[in-house]
Amino acid sequence: MDPLVGVCGIYCERCPKYLKKHCSGCAPNPVCKMPGCAIEKGYKLCFDCPSFPCNISYGFFQKSWLDFLASDEIVG
Repeated sequence: MDPLVGVCGIYCERCPKYLKKHCSGCAPNPVCKMPGCAIEKGYKLCFDCPSFPCNISYGFFQKSWLDFLASDEIVG
């Protein structure tokens, strides 16, 4: 996996938290539960998990975007 892509799937060098040095990284931590969950389930990216989107991702990403990803709606 590209080291500049977080477990959350965001490209780190474009992430506002990363740029402000407010990112805790992709190690399990009490602030962001996504890394610990992915490691526990054996996934490198949250998007690979069959439970995505889940309660943890709904606490991180905008709900409308996650609802769109989970839908069968076709773009284009």
